[in-house]
Amino acid sequence: MKFLILPLLALSLICLTPSCSKYPNGSKFTLLTKSNRVVNDWKLTSYLVNGNEFIDNQPEITIVIEKDGTYSWTASQTVLGQIQSTFEHGTWMFNDDKTSLMLLTDGEDIPVSYSINELRGKKMVLQYYDKTTNITYISTYETDK
Repeated sequence: MKFLILPLLALSLICLTPSCSKYPNGSKFTLLTKSNRVVNDWKLTSYLVNGNEFIDNQPEITIVIEKDGTYSWTASQTVLGQIQSTFEHGTWMFNDDKTSLMLLTDGEDIPVSYSINELRGKKMVLQYYDKTTNITYISTYETDK
């Protein structure tokens, strides 16, 4: 029976190797799939514009990514004692090599693609480069779950 344990362990490690990170700052090894890591309730904790932090100027932003392929995005802030919210709903998907997260807002034809810089169980870092303005936006989301 002992002679079966080592080959089974080796085979298990080989099967799990594709789960290694494709992301520049991601974990090097995880048992969770990319889909399992991205599906969560995320809160924006950092917002960099060309390397400068702008989180204090942002409303409270949350994005809920669901297992069924949908997402909802909410931005809330208090202005003159009144809560103002913006809401967006749509579908999400990965690109073919799962290095980008694409969000297609309901009623739109073209998804917005975000490069995934980091994807962990409790942290996700997305980058968007605007070619027309040469501005890079890096959004860090974290979760309690």
